[in-house]
Amino acid sequence: MALQRGVAFGRPKATVTEEFKYAYKRWKSGEIPAVSAMQEIGVKKTTFYKLVREYEKRYRNKYI
Repeated sequence: MALQRGVAFGRPKATVTEEFKYAYKRWKSGEIPAVSAMQEIGVKKTTFYKLVREYEKRYRNKYI
């Protein structure tokens, strides 16, 4: 029944937020280590690097 109505199940997907973008820029510039960036945005290592890949892919494709 719930599936037929389109109810979403499971954990919400992690997305690139403004908070992530700020931490990402500080991490890439060497201002903070990756662990600090992860703590700032409240994600674990695998999620952080998944978001990095997603953000870089989107950023690169924007200017090609």
